Amino acid sequence: MIRLALFCLVLVSLAISPTWADEPQLDEQQANKQQQPEQPQPEQQPGFMDEITVNSVTRRAQRIVDAPAAITLVQEDEIERHSASGQLPKLLEFTPGAELAQSGLYDFKLNVRGFNTSLGRRVLTLIDGRDIALPSLGVQEWGATSFPLDDLASIELVRGPGSALYGADAFNGVLNMTTKAPRDSQGGNLRLAAGELDSFKLDLRYAADLGKNTFFKTLASVGESDDFSRSRNTSVEYSSPCAFPGQANCVLPEATPLALDRNQLWSASVRVDKYLGDHSVMTIEAGTSKLEGPVIAAGIGRTQMTDVERPWVRWNFSSRHWNALAYLTARDAADQLLLSTATTTFLDEDKLSLEIQGNAGFAAGKGFFVAGASAIDETVDTADPQGAQTLSFEALGGDFQAVFGQLEYDLSSKLKGLLAGRWDDSSLHASRVSPRASLVYALTSHSTLRLAYSEAFQTPNYGELFQAVPVAPSVSLAPFETLCALGGTVCGFNLVPVLAVGNEDLEVEEIRSFEFGYSGVLADKAFLTVDLYDNRIDNFITDLIGFDNATLGGAIHDNFPAYRPPASLPQPLASMLLQALAGALPPDLFRILSNAPNGDPIFTALSHTNFARVQARGLEIGLDVTLSPLWRLDAGYAYFEFDIERQLPDDPVLPNNPRNKLNLGLTYTTEHLAASLAYRYSESFDWSSGLYQGTVPSYDVVDLTAAYQLNDRWRFGIDISNILDNGHFEIFGGDIVERRALGHVSLAW
Repeated sequence: MIRLALFCLVLVSLAISPTWADEPQLDEQQANKQQQPEQPQPEQQPGFMDEITVNSVTRRAQRIVDAPAAITLVQEDEIERHSASGQLPKLLEFTPGAELAQSGLYDFKLNVRGFNTSLGRRVLTLIDGRDIALPSLGVQEWGATSFPLDDLASIELVRGPGSALYGADAFNGVLNMTTKAPRDSQGGNLRLAAGELDSFKLDLRYAADLGKNTFFKTLASVGESDDFSRSRNTSVEYSSPCAFPGQANCVLPEATPLALDRNQLWSASVRVDKYLGDHSVMTIEAGTSKLEGPVIAAGIGRTQMTDVERPWVRWNFSSRHWNALAYLTARDAADQLLLSTATTTFLDEDKLSLEIQGNAGFAAGKGFFVAGASAIDETVDTADPQGAQTLSFEALGGDFQAVFGQLEYDLSSKLKGLLAGRWDDSSLHASRVSPRASLVYALTSHSTLRLAYSEAFQTPNYGELFQAVPVAPSVSLAPFETLCALGGTVCGFNLVPVLAVGNEDLEVEEIRSFEFGYSGVLADKAFLTVDLYDNRIDNFITDLIGFDNATLGGAIHDNFPAYRPPASLPQPLASMLLQALAGALPPDLFRILSNAPNGDPIFTALSHTNFARVQARGLEIGLDVTLSPLWRLDAGYAYFEFDIERQLPDDPVLPNNPRNKLNLGLTYTTEHLAASLAYRYSESFDWSSGLYQGTVPSYDVVDLTAAYQLNDRWRFGIDISNILDNGHFEIFGGDIVERRALGHVSLAW
């Protein structure tokens, strides 16, 4: 039904499009920022960072120095230099404020301002307004974004809570990416990259004018490679063997080796833009990607994606004062291997999103108003081909509705104010209101001070609420089936699963943030940003912890009470069965014996609860210096500290990021050559996420990229990640990250 609704919407758009008269085309900025309503654009002066515009903070174009929140910008030339790897998160690796922890070749945990997890989902991630996260877990599957990355026109990372405009899960920030409009990037490009890890990747991009103000673009990518992931069924990369799950500074061997020893990824998409009357444009776009082989490290262990398909479709109408967006993302994972238990799981999920927003100026240009509404419908089904659920007890779904508004006003020639708010409601959580307020004061025409307050929330995902995932081999209690047989009843004791189960009573996580920042140009050569923040986080959702937790005075929630024999079993036999179970099973095991919704016995080994309250503070500094017409230096530093007001000893809340981190970069650019050398340092820190708890030692990473433009058609380059081959891990339990060197050649026409 979801697919049918969106398909009908696209058909209606196609049917009515010929009735529109050909009109003058949109300006270049609007074509590249289609997912936002068109706004008057400040004039750009190349080379002056304070004149560059961003769109993500307020959903309209404004100078980066006037933005009422901290923001990281990656521009088109930087994207192009680093696009050959096909690893989208690495485009942010050396930017101020971004926290990027890598495990496998396509397994990244992207976060800002602390409290990362192995399923990092505190940053909402959008491509042309389309949320690319998995509906079931809220996390990004970065292997599905290995399309030709030089099709990205810009990347903007808003650092800090963003629920006032973007809703749930814009908890620590928003990553907003915009692709190139086909009208402004016509022609073709074919790139071949190959190198270490037996890597091979072929990217194709082509855009053309179809006539009558209609433009077309297609993308395709195919690649293969080995990975950093290694089988752990006989030994692990970490030196100390574990005696029990969750033990610190060691990793348990896994139940099965990797099913595949190579990654195979491909993607394809097509887009058509129709420019209409009155400065408006309609976009219809569809694509898909397929993954085989990537390994993802999560709290319940590593999972290998052996057969995953990610189809999607997007429809967008944008004009000067209106923007309407509809998209469908789906995921069909017919075969996923949970390596810790050798369990095969399945996941079929869909997300349909509809949003409309409008804007208007008033008071002779002093004020500006943005308002909108959205609706989302999600379905999650983990059934195998025989109909048995593999990750939950039943098929799941949720719906979400929201309205939002934002008011900006020039209080004086130097002072601008902003008020924003959003109301969200869902079948998964109670209604929420997320406010935001800020003041921006212009010290000069090239520098500003900013003071902001915002609130945001994160919805528990379907796994935390409803999961039923094996975390250990099933336990045979077959002898107890004899008592059930005496009563003519089947109890299901032959193989009793040991599960991590969800907690339907979880509250949303909440964050309140104060932020003070400076942005400005120094001596016409340097762009400096300094951001201080103070966050309070409530209702932390724990990682998986023991269900029978003595610290909390018993089971961590009452959704799975003590085991009850089937109602069909006569009472005397039921009492005998309970006495026999209590006498035969170890007390810790008997206490977690419960019932599945269908009455079958299960062991509820692990689950989640809300617990901690945390105060977090930090400093972020970014500096971009033009040393000469050929040389540019950039640097970033981040400091983080936290205090825990309430703590759960069995699941220590950790920020899972270093107290200090630093990045430096040097770029050399001429008419034909562009090269950059980048350095990143991370201080040692402790990591705790589900089964994986341990110390991540400090590490250094140095990357080198270079490209030579031979002529208008041919371009050659290298992309070397971790050039010093410093083998290290960036999350505890993750893979050892080593060097990957690629060479690439491109042909343009």
